[in-house]
Amino acid sequence: MRWKWMSHPGWVMVSFLTEIFSTNISLAQSMYNCANDTEIINHITKDTYNKHYLPQHPVQVRVDMWVQEVTSVSELTQDFEIDLYINEFWEDPALIYEHLTPCKNNYSFDHKILEALWIPNTCFINSKNAAIHESPFRNIFLMIFSNGTLWTNYRMKLTGPCEMNLKRFPFDQQKCLLTFESYNYNTGEVRMNWNQPFPVILMKDIQLPDFELVHFSTMAEEMLYPAGFWDELTVAFIFKRRYGWYILQGYIPTMVTILISWISFYLGARAIPARTMLGVNSLLAMTFQFGNIIRNLPRVSYVKAIDVWMLSGMLFIFMSLLELCVVGFMSRNDGQPPKAAKKRKKEAEEEDVAWKGAQTSPHLELRQFWVDKRCSSMRNHENNNESFPVNDAPVKQLTFDLVPFLCFH
Repeated sequence: MRWKWMSHPGWVMVSFLTEIFSTNISLAQSMYNCANDTEIINHITKDTYNKHYLPQHPVQVRVDMWVQEVTSVSELTQDFEIDLYINEFWEDPALIYEHLTPCKNNYSFDHKILEALWIPNTCFINSKNAAIHESPFRNIFLMIFSNGTLWTNYRMKLTGPCEMNLKRFPFDQQKCLLTFESYNYNTGEVRMNWNQPFPVILMKDIQLPDFELVHFSTMAEEMLYPAGFWDELTVAFIFKRRYGWYILQGYIPTMVTILISWISFYLGARAIPARTMLGVNSLLAMTFQFGNIIRNLPRVSYVKAIDVWMLSGMLFIFMSLLELCVVGFMSRNDGQPPKAAKKRKKEAEEEDVAWKGAQTSPHLELRQFWVDKRCSSMRNHENNNESFPVNDAPVKQLTFDLVPFLCFH
């Protein structure tokens, strides 16, 4: 079966072409007698090379960037994390080896060879944190071409600043910046430029749970420092917030809470406890939702769009509670008697209180005691035909004069 597959006419043609190309390459190498890799590497790493000497005055460095991933954008710390490849191109006449008739036009090396060569010492000057990936080894790539051009590539993870403006939150866009420049050399020694036509390349669509990268732009400018002018290459990333979560978790629940607070308008004026419970619970629910949303935001001093929405909802609920107070005040006399009946009832209550107070007077109690006693004596006198005794006390005499009247009435 194997021999039958290899005897196919297409396979025979591929084998024939492979033999031809292999023969031509061998003839070309033998014809030009190209230098092997060892000679080229020895020429590049020669001892006479001085890595502190500028290859040119100034050295033209071209830069481009490949964006691999954006892992997060944080409002609290006002920064973003990005994984990228940074590429640099410049020419070093001391590394030209095309006169040696090399077998290859370029050679790749690791960071150990790069440490022995002159480099522009570039960095991200506005990054909060920057690190070269080291899995499973230090991710630095170096390629040297036969005409002396060097290409370096670094795979890095950066944390850069963002110009956070939350006035339109959650319908806002945020701008994050990265600035790249030579740390040691000013414009008289190194000139930095974006590599055209594609200075920044996205390796994939950047989408986060909260943000989406919608645009990026590059700019180059000279910045004045005390030691002179430096070329700065800046790339700006524009992230648009994805507001679907805030619609589902913020706007719709607050709308429902406001509508629930309006149910109290249909409960009637006498349902004061039920209406109060609806209003207070709605206000507490709105406050909890507001705190849950702004918990992950920085404490800015200006008003955000979400603040206007939440405070407007709280105002609606507060006005419904105010309406409850007005209705309760106006209907406080419903079902009560009119004022004339209330006045007569009040007078009757006052008379009853006065009579009860008079009954508790000690003089009246004493008089009632003597009246009862005289009445009893008079009944005994009538039954026994005896005379009714008279006492000399003034109180007793007064009581004796009133006894016939009090006893028969």
